[in-house]
Amino acid sequence: MADANVESNALLAELEPTVRGRFLPYFQRVDLRRADVIHSDGQMVEWVYFPLTGLVAVLTQTIAGESVQTGMIGCNGAVGVLEAFGSGRFRSRGEVQIPGTALRVGVGRYREMLHSSPALQAAVEQHLEMLVTEARQLMACNALHPIEGRLSRSILDALDRSCLDRVLPLTQEALAQMLGAQRTSVSGCIAKLQRRGLIRSSRGAIEVLDVARLEQVACDCRVSLALAMEEIWTTPDRQRSASG
Repeated sequence: MADANVESNALLAELEPTVRGRFLPYFQRVDLRRADVIHSDGQMVEWVYFPLTGLVAVLTQTIAGESVQTGMIGCNGAVGVLEAFGSGRFRSRGEVQIPGTALRVGVGRYREMLHSSPALQAAVEQHLEMLVTEARQLMACNALHPIEGRLSRSILDALDRSCLDRVLPLTQEALAQMLGAQRTSVSGCIAKLQRRGLIRSSRGAIEVLDVARLEQVACDCRVSLALAMEEIWTTPDRQRSASG
């Protein structure tokens, strides 16, 4: 059963109190362990996961078995919300990149909860719009920006979404997969950032030492996505209030 930590997830925090009280007994608290596969490409949706801490990598795979990371979901969203109202089948692989905890609910109860909560409906729509916006931005980012800026942005994004405090249990292999880059290239950039005192790298972990300076190194996609998020998550009612 879920507990008060439900508000650690951006989507669940939007639930109306009456809806929350009705559906929380159906949630299960689960551990997200590094490298756990919570769904496979082609699998039918059984559970919708709402991370409280940690990070799930969304991996798009080719027929030949190659894969590249095309998204990351943490306490900012949920895994399975799109597929639950599409074909009901995943078109990607979901793998735990940073350990943590999540609340999960069966897909049938999730659909019922969504229909019962206008606030959750709006939050899920905003979350999906942000995922699409991010995917488009990162396509341009991978084609145009140097790896050092992309790495800095990815570390900061992972820190934001995992809801962890400065220390990310991320391996260099995971960072290379995140960027679609060679591990040797990632290792070289990590060494540069470490020499500048921005991060500290240890076996299987990255500690962010200076967030402000790392923001300066990050590519401008970081700013572009922050502006998009602010606009997407500002509801029409709030916009009217601000203009009035």
